[in-house]
Amino acid sequence: MATMKLSPCANVHTCRAKTAGVVRASYSAFRLISRPNVNPIGKRLQQLSASTATPLPSLAPPATSSADAVDASGKLTFHGVHHVALICKELERSLEFYQGVLGMEINPDRPHHKLPYRGAWLWIGPEMIHLMELPNPDPAENSKRPEHGGRDRHFCVGMASLDALAEKLDKAGITYTRSMSGRPAIFFRDPDANCLECVELAPWR
Repeated sequence: MATMKLSPCANVHTCRAKTAGVVRASYSAFRLISRPNVNPIGKRLQQLSASTATPLPSLAPPATSSADAVDASGKLTFHGVHHVALICKELERSLEFYQGVLGMEINPDRPHHKLPYRGAWLWIGPEMIHLMELPNPDPAENSKRPEHGGRDRHFCVGMASLDALAEKLDKAGITYTRSMSGRPAIFFRDPDANCLECVELAPWR
């Protein structure tokens, strides 16, 4: 293997002078590269470094705009029904109906201690019913409401089996009517005359 032969300095002073010259030249080159406003080569190196560097992920929340609230045609974007609010006279009586008869479960993540009235949130599929113990501005007696709930204010929910529901309503002594249009649907009222419609169909979400 060939080896590089280094020529010795003539004396110590000569070696020191050569070393100092190399250091000064290196420092001058570094200053030119690190000052892009003076040296175009340094400017180009900084541009290349910036273009090839991997950007850090942003921790800021994604930017939103009013355009996100409308679709391509300019219509408002709705996601679905979040909950239905029902007025009740006695919360415990309503919970006995919705939990005891219909088997709905309370959503514990929606506490009521921040509201100025008693109430409860009940799961009904992916949505909720909000029971509110408040004075009812509507007649709360079935005799003062339309006999068929389909002709009164009501909300409709889909379910797997009307036969199973009818069996529970019959066992609890709750009156109900079937849809007059022939659809597989049942209308009935809670203890405060709020009307529910249940229709038998396959899941649509």
